[in-house]
Amino acid sequence: MQIGNEKTLMLSVMRNEAPYILEWVAHHFTLGIDDLLIFTNFCTDNTDKILDRLEVLMPHRVKHQPNPKVMFPNRGMWHIMALRYAGHFGRYRAADWLYVTDADEFLNLKTGVATLDELFEATGPADAVSFTSVAFNSNGQKYASSDPVTQRFTQTSTDFEGAAAAEEPALTAVKTLFRNSVVGPRRPHRPVTNEFSATGLKWINGSGAQLPASWTDGSGKAIDGFGTRDFAQVNHYAIKSAAEFLLKVDRGDAVNADRLGASEKYWTHGNRTGVADKSGVGLSVEGKEMYDYFLSDPELRALHEESFDIREAQLADILKTDGGEKLARAIGYFD
Repeated sequence: MQIGNEKTLMLSVMRNEAPYILEWVAHHFTLGIDDLLIFTNFCTDNTDKILDRLEVLMPHRVKHQPNPKVMFPNRGMWHIMALRYAGHFGRYRAADWLYVTDADEFLNLKTGVATLDELFEATGPADAVSFTSVAFNSNGQKYASSDPVTQRFTQTSTDFEGAAAAEEPALTAVKTLFRNSVVGPRRPHRPVTNEFSATGLKWINGSGAQLPASWTDGSGKAIDGFGTRDFAQVNHYAIKSAAEFLLKVDRGDAVNADRLGASEKYWTHGNRTGVADKSGVGLSVEGKEMYDYFLSDPELRALHEESFDIREAQLADILKTDGGEKLARAIGYFD
């Protein structure tokens, strides 16, 4: 029932995430992720080129493809189309475990747990694990940086202490690692499994506690952040700095250009003051070795470093627009 020598495939959808890719891949590969299948669309900051180069360097571990929705712009949703398409790949079918996540999410193993094998040693055998997603705020940062994401942002946007004092739940979204044999449509947060409890399989949270049928046999995306994060959680760096948030909005992820008010609300919600959480800071020794290996490739290093210059130029263009300047002022970029 444990992962052991079984293959784990991580699936993701990206657009314009170039500065963060090498840290993100090195981090997850050294946790025990074996394989990466990733879909991109309309990238302008070297994201696609970086992934292509990683595929050249690690062809047995990285596969990069255009998102199929680029061919059907008026049909479906980016994540759903990609997940449906993924099922046609041999590496997907060969995988024993699947994990769907995003480039701004880092799986954080805690309490002496360093790998997925050690996670299941701590929790006991299971067939699915839903990790509580903990969002982090901007840490008061205005500008982009080449420093590791997990070191830059160490304050949550959920006030867990306040919720605990008020004896209220702290509901947050999940991301799920699950056996490929689990039946049901694959979705960004979890597989939808209406009859999971009847299968005899076990679905746990990040503390190893079994989730009830009322949750597993539905499509809920959130669980209580209390009592579910002893061994693992997902650190979600949804907004990063003010500059990086402006770039995120520009690419059309959080919101679109005609929803600048919603963009401000997204920032305000994501930049709430929570509690300090440094449990997932920095790459492991093995992760740093892999990161350094990536940068030892001249072509990959050049693409990575160039991405910062490209994004600075993109930010300058954003700030020249009325909408971009208005949003930048609203979120305190010029303060």
